Amino acid sequence: MTTGIDNKLTRGQAARFITSVDLLYLVIVVIASALAMSPNVADPDLWGHVQFGRDVLASHSIADTTSYSFTAAGYRWINHENLSEIAMALVVDYCGPLGLVVGKFLLSLFVILAIMCFNLKQGTGIVVASILTLLVAANLGYHWSIRPQLSSFVAFTVLILLLQYGFAGWRDHWHLKFLRFRKSEAQRLPQEEHRISGFRLKVLWLLVPLFFLWTNSHGGFVAGIAVAIAYLGMRALEAISEGGGWTVAGRLIMMAALIGIVTLANPYGAGLQMWLLESLGSPRPEISDWSTSPLFSSVGLKLWFLIGVTGVALWGSRREHDATQSLILALLFWQSIAHFRHAPFFAIAAGFWIGPHLKSTLDRWAKPAASTELPPAWSQALLRAGLILLMIVTGSMLGNRLSDLQVRRDQFPVDAIDFMRQHGLHGKLVVSYDWAQYSIAALCSDNYLDDPNQKSQVAFDGRFRTCYPQPIIDMHFDFLYGNAPSMQRHRDAQSLDVDPARVLRFGSPDLVLLKRQGERTEKHMYDNKQEWALLYQDAIAQVWGRSTTYDNLEHPDHLPDAMRVVHDKRASDSVTWPAIRPVQKHATRRKTSQFVTYPTYPE
Repeated sequence: MTTGIDNKLTRGQAARFITSVDLLYLVIVVIASALAMSPNVADPDLWGHVQFGRDVLASHSIADTTSYSFTAAGYRWINHENLSEIAMALVVDYCGPLGLVVGKFLLSLFVILAIMCFNLKQGTGIVVASILTLLVAANLGYHWSIRPQLSSFVAFTVLILLLQYGFAGWRDHWHLKFLRFRKSEAQRLPQEEHRISGFRLKVLWLLVPLFFLWTNSHGGFVAGIAVAIAYLGMRALEAISEGGGWTVAGRLIMMAALIGIVTLANPYGAGLQMWLLESLGSPRPEISDWSTSPLFSSVGLKLWFLIGVTGVALWGSRREHDATQSLILALLFWQSIAHFRHAPFFAIAAGFWIGPHLKSTLDRWAKPAASTELPPAWSQALLRAGLILLMIVTGSMLGNRLSDLQVRRDQFPVDAIDFMRQHGLHGKLVVSYDWAQYSIAALCSDNYLDDPNQKSQVAFDGRFRTCYPQPIIDMHFDFLYGNAPSMQRHRDAQSLDVDPARVLRFGSPDLVLLKRQGERTEKHMYDNKQEWALLYQDAIAQVWGRSTTYDNLEHPDHLPDAMRVVHDKRASDSVTWPAIRPVQKHATRRKTSQFVTYPTYPE
């Protein structure tokens, strides 16, 4: 016989039950967030980043002019990603492709745990901490590919953490006495507890080495500098507003000036900043990350949802608002809408800053618990079992993501490039820009070519304005899109009228590797087929060569019809990065309409 008290919630029972369930729940949230940030498909520029890092390690110097290109030889190259590329090359050379996957996972784990732990420490509760962690992870997933921009996202997280620590006891309150919009219903801290700590300000000097590393790792440091200077400037204004804290304000202004100066410590000095101002001042509508087009896709819905949650949290909160944080969030929101590439900065800042406000808003709407009774023992066991099963399932999915770095054969010209390698097709190559760095590694570098006489050069690649003049860029996109009315373009005033065939004449290219979907290049090649011969075709790619070379029976590089491969088969599987099969000596390849399946390519 049981008494009514058996089901009542005792302190010890509640602690054990809630602690075990909460722990499982938090672990699941972390795994799910990491899963959202662990796409394991290769980025189009990954081959180039690793190759450029290897080049620096091999030559012990940083190239100052364009490499691997025949259209911009000798043109200056401002590489703002040197440290990231060196790190990526070292990871690949010592740990293999999986080292990149695991490294990316560890960086995502740092961001996830930083946001979750900070919110829990702030007393926002498990629900709010989980909501924000999942929202931030969902918004970062699209951008969280293996490329140097990860340096910016991680550095921005460190920046926010340092600022949060440095101004603990001062942040999360409104300090502009001359500008108050409403009174908070929350009780204000006593004045003696509401101050800037001198010791914590000293920790903020770590921003100087942070920005030195950031500047030499990725151009996103410009966004970091803007946030840091705006943040420190606003805090200085707040210190003055609160009662003449001129000493503190002076230290903050000096700190802002120094982190701006330290960005000059790079291989190009002030030339890096001058180039960035010039480059960022010109639109890049051809690059989706720099446009607003993703805002109106399924990817953009995640950002809009986060924006909505942020707006509701700030509007419904009864807590004091922080003028500095509000200003920075507004600036980051504006930049996210203007350029989708900046969305991760807004997501990370919101993950750290809106937790207390979201909790305040939810507390206003939440109903108090109706019962203090523990659920029955069988219900507790079932809940734990369900959470454990969910943890195992999500954990296995994450483990599968971490087991391979994939190159999708329906997205990259795996077999087209393999065809070119096995048949020794080399020379000046026109290639769609998002396949160009794959081509650089497979067809232009010493790392994968046994014969130095078979190196190729590309017309244009994903380095964009860092090492190509705008007329070359315009010429390439003219070839890709022509006069497509739906395609937004930015062309230099000195560029000639749109001529899709100009790229086929400039510098006398020998080969063309093109995409068959999403671009007009195939049409442009057929318009010029009297000068070009189709050597290879599958569902996504074509390889064309000069007719005077590959159709000429007397030319040493003549490619007989029996060795050409033309079909429309589509492969939906993947191979392991770098997807570069060693050249098979004395191998022959017969004409076939079957899509050749290769095993996983070794590093």
